[in-house]
Amino acid sequence: MKKLALALMCLVSVAFFASCDPEPVIENPEPSIAVIAEDGYLTDGATIDVNEVRPYGFIVASNPETQAELSKFVVVCNDVILCDTTITGTEFTYRSEIFFEPNEETREYLGSAEIIATVTDVNGKSNKAMIKIDIYEPDNLVSLPFTWTREGGNDGQGLDIYGLKWTKNAKEVFAVIEPLDGVTLYEIPAAEWDKTLTQADKAALFSEGGAATPIRDYRGVSAWASHQYNDVIATLYEGHYYMMHITKAEVSTKGTNIIIYGEVK
Repeated sequence: MKKLALALMCLVSVAFFASCDPEPVIENPEPSIAVIAEDGYLTDGATIDVNEVRPYGFIVASNPETQAELSKFVVVCNDVILCDTTITGTEFTYRSEIFFEPNEETREYLGSAEIIATVTDVNGKSNKAMIKIDIYEPDNLVSLPFTWTREGGNDGQGLDIYGLKWTKNAKEVFAVIEPLDGVTLYEIPAAEWDKTLTQADKAALFSEGGAATPIRDYRGVSAWASHQYNDVIATLYEGHYYMMHITKAEVSTKGTNIIIYGEVK
């Protein structure tokens, strides 16, 4: 009997010490995050042209061992916050689009950008993924539409990004488009619009002997009646040449409300 009691005590002791073993340590308890790699989506090391809209995205999930729910998702590009949102559950997919405007200091290679996404779970564990991209400006010019509007005696809207202002109409009932302080305004023959296809073509217009002629203001649009137009003007604003093709104007209440349509490259 003593031997049996001793054996039972040994079994109990083994069971007791086994139950006190610590929980296994999870070496990487953070949630997972991955860049979406579908066709057309930006991935690390990709290139993008200015004004080219490209999709990108990230897929995140809770850690498979902790299963801690997700709590926050943040996306930053070159210190600009693109997304900062609260999330829940154990899975989340983020999709968006991005484009970059031209850098006026360098016209061919514009630099790089880093899109960094960070996911955090309810335990405060976080993980990151990055998409680093190079940005270029293609030599071929792209035409983009613009709309300028003026209502009553208010200043015109939509012109300032090209270094222009529209604060009045002349006695002859023409819209008066003027350059901002320090901006040079040009008139260009309409035939040059279709001929100007590349950055080099545009630069030639403003070189010595080029077709661009400096003017004080532009008064080609009637403020009295709607018309179609085929006028080309340009500005040198903050080191960049903007070439504008004015194609149409809609006038209502004879000079009170005017909308000017065109395209820029």
